[in-house]
Amino acid sequence: MLYNYVALVFFAAFSIAVPVLLLLVAKLIRLSKPGNAVKNAPYESGELTIGTGYDLYNEYLPYFMLFIPFEIVIVVVLLWSYAARLFSYTQSIYVLVLAVISMVMALVGYKLIGVKNG
Repeated sequence: MLYNYVALVFFAAFSIAVPVLLLLVAKLIRLSKPGNAVKNAPYESGELTIGTGYDLYNEYLPYFMLFIPFEIVIVVVLLWSYAARLFSYTQSIYVLVLAVISMVMALVGYKLIGVKNG
């Protein structure tokens, strides 16, 4: 029993340590020269930059918010369909309700995206 917790802690520590170490190594080996300020400036056809570039993220955010949860629900339903014989009747009903709710939410989300863009 304790072995499971030790393995979980080791996996979590390893999962956090690898990206942190890779970022630190990349920071140590990169060039640290400031360079030419004009050359490093963003190219905007000779115009001064107005605002931020974060407006683009808001344009695609609804698509990501609909795609990722819906894909996770599809994986859950596929796994459930593989092992449906092992589950009880109530657990099967819960999975089906989850699938129906996610489909309704996806349709509402796509409708809202259509209203926003149309």
